Amino acid sequence: MTDENIGCSGVSSLQLYIARDLLPDYVAVNKRVPLRALGIAADECGAVRARLISLYGAETEAEVTTDDGKMTVSLGELPERFLSVDIGGQELTERRRFDFSDLAEIMKRLRGEGGCEWDRAQDHKSIRINLIEEAYELVEAIDRADVAGMLEESGDILMQAVFHTQIAEEAGEFCFGDMLTGLCRKLLDRHTHIFGANHADNAEQALVFWNEAKKKEKKYTSHTDAMDRVPKNLPALLYAEKVQKVAKRAGFDWSDFRPAAEKVSEELAEFLAAPKEHMTEEGGDLLFAAVNLLRLKKVEAETALREASAKFFRRFAAVEDAVKAQGRDMTELHLAELDKIWDEVKASEKEVE
Repeated sequence: MTDENIGCSGVSSLQLYIARDLLPDYVAVNKRVPLRALGIAADECGAVRARLISLYGAETEAEVTTDDGKMTVSLGELPERFLSVDIGGQELTERRRFDFSDLAEIMKRLRGEGGCEWDRAQDHKSIRINLIEEAYELVEAIDRADVAGMLEESGDILMQAVFHTQIAEEAGEFCFGDMLTGLCRKLLDRHTHIFGANHADNAEQALVFWNEAKKKEKKYTSHTDAMDRVPKNLPALLYAEKVQKVAKRAGFDWSDFRPAAEKVSEELAEFLAAPKEHMTEEGGDLLFAAVNLLRLKKVEAETALREASAKFFRRFAAVEDAVKAQGRDMTELHLAELDKIWDEVKASEKEVE
């Protein structure tokens, strides 16, 4: 059997890989089955070492063949030059590195006979809120530039997707292959400037092609249809921004932010003059107009309000600390006194900036 006809063939008790066939990180490896990598050229040793470590972990032991014979070392200690590597099969609990197939296997076992009673008791509806919570936790980690947090929360979100897919597979709704096929098909079909005939010179053009492909895929019958499909349970500011973007694609939008700023002033006047029974409506119009202004200035309203709320919290806490340092409680001070301390806190923040 030559290197050429070994290829990447699976044998009942051994996976054989020519080095060049193992190197792409999209190649799936069944870690339950022993693996042998061979046909390793001198200039491929470093890449093969890195690939195996990414699959199995640096501590995993392997039998390596060199010009001087065979020896057993950890993958992290592979010599600079080697001819082949053999790694034994690993049970799930013995693995040091995991991939998507491992995650799917774990979820199947948790939901299967003899699995976790809590996991087995869940359905799509009972865990739906978990995904929202995990998404917000990831956003918070991103806002804090917390890389470790982003790593953990990204995994938690993926787990929710796998959880729902496992539930769906058990119900005969769809399986992991269906989910991954749908996702990959979407990426291929919507990136027509990469996998098709279109060409994009910038991000805005790429987004136009994406939206055109999405419109075709979703079979929108009108712009109103597209707007109606914006999820209604999005946070209100984000929902407002998204429906405004649909209106923009229909040509119903200002080309400049100035008319939007005038609209905010107009809505503010209407809100202040509104009778009690119309204040909620006029207040909503004011907020909607403010979102429109921010959008035209390329500011995300949801992000802006969160940052403003966080700033208020920070300064409020500083004001209370300053009052406590005087041996008093905030409720004992007049608003003018609190405002004075607030201005001092604000000024001190500006000095730091």
